[in-house]
Amino acid sequence: MPVSQSTLALRTPGRGLLEITDAVAREVARSRLACGVATVFCQHTSCSLVIMENADPSARHDLEAWLDRLVPED
Repeated sequence: MPVSQSTLALRTPGRGLLEITDAVAREVARSRLACGVATVFCQHTSCSLVIMENADPSARHDLEAWLDRLVPED
């Protein structure tokens, strides 16, 4: 089975959510693989990967508001 591996280095403005769908899609397209599994691994200790439907723009806002209530900045 063919395998492709790549590393994405992303700069963030700090706290908050970062949309990486397009970057991951570009890497999958660049691999030229037509079928398989894409594994996304976050190496940073304070990073989390969230997979969510992005149909409603308020979903991202709601998630950020919930996280702010769960773990306040201070």
